[in-house]
Amino acid sequence: MTMPWEAVVAALIAAVMHAAWNAGLKGGKDRLLDAALLFSVAGAVGLVSTLFAPAMNAEAALWVVITGILHLPYVYYLARAYELGELSHVYTIARGLPPLMITGLAALAVGEIPTPIATFGIALISLGILTVGMSPGAHRQGTIIAALVAVTIAFYSVSDGIGVRAAGSAVAYNGRVFFAVGAATMAMALILRGPAAIVPYARANWRRAVIGGVLSFVSYGLVLWAMTFASIAGVSAFRETSVVFAALIGILFFGEAAGPRRIIGALIVALGAVVLKVG
Repeated sequence: MTMPWEAVVAALIAAVMHAAWNAGLKGGKDRLLDAALLFSVAGAVGLVSTLFAPAMNAEAALWVVITGILHLPYVYYLARAYELGELSHVYTIARGLPPLMITGLAALAVGEIPTPIATFGIALISLGILTVGMSPGAHRQGTIIAALVAVTIAFYSVSDGIGVRAAGSAVAYNGRVFFAVGAATMAMALILRGPAAIVPYARANWRRAVIGGVLSFVSYGLVLWAMTFASIAGVSAFRETSVVFAALIGILFFGEAAGPRRIIGALIVALGAVVLKVG
């Protein structure tokens, strides 16, 4: 099935926003606390949004809980990976591996079998993404941890694809998911860092948390909305083109190296996106 233009545009806008809030997370001093504060803000926004959303179907509640739980290893490993590696490398591995994983999981879980052309497009996007991120001399442990992040992303993406369709409303589901994620990640931060560390850090870094939280909430809301009428794997593949934007941010703002590998990878991603749209 051809990807609808509305889903493509939503996923691409989400890609830019997602790269931006990850750059903010990478730029923090304590990435775990930054992530907990960011998702707490997103959770507060999500809770308020549910007041203006239709009632969510009860069967979607299980998927809200599953996604909240899956975000615990996601946030923990993402924060750790950013402590060890460059933004463009870690982000690319973490977001580059999931599209093919999600394609397989979606086929098993909901019977979404992509056409051969669409599969080729998803494979091209994954190849291009990994070409951008698999730079020589990268931190080995950071690469392994980023791969673990990718596994959590694949599972929560499929969980949310199923959940948002069961919910009956993307706004209602997104709001509850972010509230669950915010509560879970803050609980983890309280256990690992303690309230004595969180309060002063929040006072000093609340602006980054607010901006990142709003970007995270809106970007994922666009992705969930797109998943209500387009394939889970296709939407995810387009959203993961955010690695190109993350690579640019890494080069421009973090002084990370640019080179032909990243240019070639970006061109492969663009080709894959065109193939996926057609397929």
